[in-house]
This record gives sequence, structure tokens and C-alpha cells, in this order.
Amino acid sequence: KVTVIEHELPIDQRICPNCDSPLHDMKTEVTRTLKLVPAHFEVEEHRRHVYTCRECEKNQGEGDKIPFVRADMPNLPIPGSFATPELIAGIINSKYTNAMPLARIEREFDRMDSVRISRQNMSNWVLHCSEKYFSRIYAHMRSTLLSKDILHADETWTKVVQQDGRDSKKKCYIWVYCSGAYDEPIIYYEFHENRASESAQKFLKDYKGFLHSDGYEVYHRLDPGITVVGCLAHIKRKFTDAIKALSPEEQKKTVCFKGQEYCDYLFHIEKKYKNDEPEERYKKRLTLLKPVMDAFLAWLKETKPLTVPKSQAYEAINYALKQWPYIENILLDGRLELTNNLVERSIRPFTIGRKNWVTMKTDRGAHDSAMVYSIIQTALANNLKIYEYLVYLLKQMPNTDFNQYPELIEKFVPWSKELPANCYKTKN
Repeated sequence: KVTVIEHELPIDQRICPNCDSPLHDMKTEVTRTLKLVPAHFEVEEHRRHVYTCRECEKNQGEGDKIPFVRADMPNLPIPGSFATPELIAGIINSKYTNAMPLARIEREFDRMDSVRISRQNMSNWVLHCSEKYFSRIYAHMRSTLLSKDILHADETWTKVVQQDGRDSKKKCYIWVYCSGAYDEPIIYYEFHENRASESAQKFLKDYKGFLHSDGYEVYHRLDPGITVVGCLAHIKRKFTDAIKALSPEEQKKTVCFKGQEYCDYLFHIEKKYKNDEPEERYKKRLTLLKPVMDAFLAWLKETKPLTVPKSQAYEAINYALKQWPYIENILLDGRLELTNNLVERSIRPFTIGRKNWVTMKTDRGAHDSAMVYSIIQTALANNLKIYEYLVYLLKQMPNTDFNQYPELIEKFVPWSKELPANCYKTKN
């Protein structure tokens, strides 16, 4: 929105200072400034008119029913609640995009307009919308993601205060999966009570394709139809951590510095064809990347017997050798990545939020939060404005008959081409 403010001379001052002749408007100098309009609350009063027939009233006999006709009114996201799509979207955006705990949002609302909405009410609204509406998008995201040839996977911890109605503070896990760099971005969070292999096996039981991961061995015990692709960034990190306490001069004298150099050189080569098409990347990797990988592997095998067992250098080299069968899979397809950074970046918003809200109250809340995070992070990856997108969902989904037309869910997913223009961020 642009508000135009005109600055003009009064008529009686439009006189030439030299000859007293009238001045004419020669040009307009434009200065643009940016103004912040603080958020505020507005009350909407919906007046639904009800109509009846006076003739029927006049001629009403015993037992006759007089017809009542009500004007149409859109369904609200939560029947019987004063919460509008805009209010719920604002709360979700604040908590899940900007990492604000509900207690802080509660205080902010009170400071803004002395509006008192308890954090429990806000939590209940989010739970209701997650289970009633977002769960449909979440299920569609899962099936679409598992149809892709390439996935990335990682996991991070969270704490749940209550489980089965009793105090717990148990350490649980959020598993995160995302699509490859050449597919439409889909980021899928899934809550599990532990980090056991069953969590990954359940999600990936019917999956066939490539799976990027770190060195967590759970991923290496999956179905044979899954080809695991290792992460060079994790290998480099082992070498870097082993020498980070040393001075630059001392670092150069260590074997770990040599291992770090190999990793850096591989990354340097990879940048040369970063923007090429997958087929071209595949060919250049075989000619440019593979010889250096072969030399790195030979160096690892030669150097391992020369290092002290259980030393940091030994552990770094041993880790690289164990991961090598998975690192080599980068050469199988030009769409693959040399690192698992794509999904690790997708985990970061959750870890930032975790620092603020510390724990989740229940398993139900953790599961529903995973749904909301999935939709918001996927929306961000698809260049959407989160608040506008959420408002659109919460206005349209309560008025869509998914039972009769389940295929309409495709209109609402974050990568849909049918989203309104105002949901997209404008490109500078």
C-alpha cells in the first residue's frame, strides 16, 4: 500500500521572487519513506439476517410451520468461538515462524489493546485447527514426499512435560524429512517418543530411492531399496573439531589438517558445476570429483595405521572410512548433494523455537506442532507469506467439502499453483 502525500505551495505564494509573475508546477520530487503501522485489534460483528413470510404468519393453522430463511454466512474456523482466521493466523505465525512462546504472545496482546486471551485458549485454537484442517495438508505432504526419488533426513530432540497424564520431561525426538534440491520444496516434521530405528522404518517402509543422511547408523539399516547418501560436511567436521584448539601454525602440522584440506577441495570442485543441469553434474563429477575422492580414500587408508588408536585423528579418519560407502553414492545421480545441509537448515527453526519455549506440554501438542512446523517451513521454502497463507487456509478450508471432494486439498498445499497472489512474497 502506498499513501501519497502532496506538498504544494499555497496559491498566494506561487509568485516569482524576481519578477512577481505566477509560478507554474515544473516537476514533482518524490521521496519514499517506510512507515510501520503497529498491529491492533478490530471487532467484527456478524449480523445474520433471518427472514420469514408474513402471509404464512397470517394464514397459519394449527400445526403449520412457518418457514425461516437465513442469509448465508461463511463458516468460522472454530464454531462458537470469537477467534477469526486473522487472529489464529497471527498467533500461529508468532509462535511457529517467529519462535515466540504463547506466554509472551499473551502479554503482548495485553500490552497492545488490553485484550486478554489466555495461552490455554490460544493453545486450544491451534490444536483444533491443526487437527481439523492442517492434518489434511500434512497427510498430503507425506504421500507426495514419499513419491519423490530423493529425500533428506535428520532428527533433533525435544522434551515433553507430560505423557499419559503424568509428569515426565522425557527426551523425545522430532524427525525431519525434506525433498531434494530439484523437486518442489517439501519439509516434513514428525514427532516420535524416541530415536529408535522403528521411527525411520515406519516412515520409510514403502520408500524406494535415495536418502541423504548423516552417519547415524539407523539410516544404514533400512530397506535395501533405499540408497543412503552420506554427508561430506560431517566428515569435515570431525577433522575440524580435532584441530580447532590449535594455533594456525600447529594445525598445518597435523594429519587432520590434511583431511580438512581434502574436504575443502572437494567442496571447491562441487561449486564449479553447482548450477548445471543434473545430467551435466553427473558427468563432471565422474571426471572432476571422482579422482580427488579416490585420492582422499587412498590417503585415509594409508594414514589410519599411522595414527594413535582412540585419538581424535584416529576417530576422524575411522569415521570417514565408515561413511565412505555412502559418500561414494554421490556419483550415482546428478541430482544428489554432497551434504545433508538441506534438511539441517530445515531443522534450525525448530531448535531456535526450542530455546524459547524449552518444552512441549503433551505428546498431542508435540504431534500437532510437528504438523504446523511442516506447513510453515514448506510454505517459507515455496516463497509464501506465512500470515496471508494461514489466513487463506483458515477462511477457505472450513468452507470446503473435503468429504465429497477430497482432491480439493491440492488447492491448499504450499506448492499449489492455485494460491492467491497475495500469498506470495514479491520479488525485489
